[in-house]
Amino acid sequence: MPECISLLRTPPGQPVRLQSLASLHPSLRRRLTDMGIDEGSIIRLKKISLLGGPIVIECNGQLVGLRQNQVKQLEVVPSWT
Repeated sequence: MPECISLLRTPPGQPVRLQSLASLHPSLRRRLTDMGIDEGSIIRLKKISLLGGPIVIECNGQLVGLRQNQVKQLEVVPSWT
């Protein structure tokens, strides 16, 4: 089984599979799940803003902006596994 890494350690645009939402705050986990971003979803890092601004991710054709500290908690694995 491949090792989980933080989404911020992946190159922008590379598809990865979301492995775990367990480390997120329950309210954020619920919001992401309501938008269809759940464990097993394929996501891409689209844009990293300068100076600690929001991070844009893509999942199922929708773009979502998250804080950097939230994105650091998203555990992903390469999508081909």
